[in-house]
Amino acid sequence: MTRMETFPTTSDSDVVDRLALALTRLEERDATLLHAEASERSIACRLACHLQPLFPDWDVDCEFNCWVDPSQRKGHLVVATTSDATEARTIFPDLLIHRRHHDERLAVIELHKSTQLRSRHRELKKLHHCQARLGCRHALLLEIGVGEARGSHRLEALSAGTGIKAPARRADTLA
Repeated sequence: MTRMETFPTTSDSDVVDRLALALTRLEERDATLLHAEASERSIACRLACHLQPLFPDWDVDCEFNCWVDPSQRKGHLVVATTSDATEARTIFPDLLIHRRHHDERLAVIELHKSTQLRSRHRELKKLHHCQARLGCRHALLLEIGVGEARGSHRLEALSAGTGIKAPARRADTLA
């Protein structure tokens, strides 16, 4: 028996508004991580915890790699890495808002710490690849302010299917 489900759609502004709220909660509850310049993975994990209640009909996962389609299971390396590396170098999305048992992906979010020296261009390239490969409606590059820049975040959005960047906005002006 086939079961059909209809899920509510989520607009660009709704995704951005919920992300802004999750960032506020991250700053309030996890300021120590931001001040200490914790790893990108630690920050992504905590941000996912704050996003999940804001997207109750969706699953929010970090570094998701449990694909149904075998062609999506490959975690292609972007650059060489070692076992002691603290920054991920694979094409797994930092954050993915999706439905695990359905072929529906709402948003892919790449995080970039304000103190990271690696190129934002590389992060945008990874984001574009994830959006195209996964078919996400929304693709966002979020620069998280850490250390002395704590609380100052930037958001860039790729237009669906084009890879064109929307103007960057500071997170405090997202709402």
